[in-house]
Amino acid sequence: MTDETHLILTKKDGVTIIGFKDPTILDAYHVHEVSKQLFGLVGKDEYRLLVLDFSTIKMLSSQTLSVLLKMRQELDAVDGRMVLSGIDPGLYRVFKITNLQSIFEFFSDIDSAVEYLKSL
Repeated sequence: MTDETHLILTKKDGVTIIGFKDPTILDAYHVHEVSKQLFGLVGKDEYRLLVLDFSTIKMLSSQTLSVLLKMRQELDAVDGRMVLSGIDPGLYRVFKITNLQSIFEFFSDIDSAVEYLKSL
């Protein structure tokens, strides 16, 4: 195991923007490391409003979709919110095929995602 972070965290107007260092989240080890880092944020008060910036992601696995679903459930339990931004059209098709487009909120860019979360 490594302590290397796979996430890039920034804040904007009280909203945490989470970017990804790698362009793919495919293999079991990488999915595990990313999920561990994401779930480490969920219980903390300063991470209640999250934008997951997928603009650098080109491929992800079905395991990654499971992580996103579980993360949404955990955020719901602590009155948090998570939205997705910058999803490549090819990746969006995966969400649509799996009917997850009705569960997550998608934004074309970070600024519109942040504005939406601030308005809640």
